[in-house]
Amino acid sequence: MSWTEIRALGSLIIATWALWFLQMRFLDGGQVVDLPPERMFSTYLSVIVVTIIGEILVTIGISIVGVVLNSGTVESADFEDERDKQIERRAGIISYWFLIVVVNILALRLIQQEIYTSSVFAPLAIASTSGIVFTLLAVLFAAHIVKMAAKLILYRV
Repeated sequence: MSWTEIRALGSLIIATWALWFLQMRFLDGGQVVDLPPERMFSTYLSVIVVTIIGEILVTIGISIVGVVLNSGTVESADFEDERDKQIERRAGIISYWFLIVVVNILALRLIQQEIYTSSVFAPLAIASTSGIVFTLLAVLFAAHIVKMAAKLILYRV
């Protein structure tokens, strides 16, 4: 496993933790709970700060370990070549299309829920501020998870 793959795995773990943490704070029994603004803000700050610190620590840790294990020189550490750049682009495209599909599904689902009032389309609980905040953050972290998973898969193909 290359250092780039290890960095992607670390980022995947951090994003998965962030999505889990968001679900623990915003959901109860699969439904979004209306939270007070202070709790939403503290949850948002917690997730963002821990994610940023985690990404920095993963990057610094991988760099330090890479230099130490590669004879102590920066020149011998793992570097990105054209294949790495191509994999990064492809993973970004996969993540982009994931976002497009999820946003369109959510939009279509909300429109259908307004048109058809039958029980087939149970209302989505994203009309509240808590629901909107949770949905936006969950979709962004899910897209990052898709990107990191795609990166790991593309390195193995």
